[in-house]
Amino acid sequence: MKQEQKQEIALMRYRAIAPLVAGLDDSFPSQTAFYEAVSAKGITTPDGRLRHFAPATIERWYCDYNKYGFDGLIPKGRADAGISRKLDPDLQGQIRYLKTNYPRMSAAAIFRQLSDNGSPMDRYRNPRSAAL
Repeated sequence: MKQEQKQEIALMRYRAIAPLVAGLDDSFPSQTAFYEAVSAKGITTPDGRLRHFAPATIERWYCDYNKYGFDGLIPKGRADAGISRKLDPDLQGQIRYLKTNYPRMSAAAIFRQLSDNGSPMDRYRNPRSAAL
């Protein structure tokens, strides 16, 4: 995500919590009521769509703003971006080897090949596909 997009998202979040930042007026009996009202009303995203965020999400934005200022509203990238969360490095190497040497091999064929070779593939099997 580009920096400009992150800034637009941060501004959207700030607009949502701005009444709290400025001081909650009497139309809301509590902050919780404010979060619920904003959630029910919806928030226009930078791409122009109306989205309904959970009240807890809006509360988190407010807490992040109080703790870190405007920078707390800027979306963070994933800490594990580009790193597989499911496949161990050995298995990744075996898959790369098969795709490099057999580029036309399908994913299902690679899965079967690795299973036949004794790789621990059962933990990667989709539990919904077992019922089919």
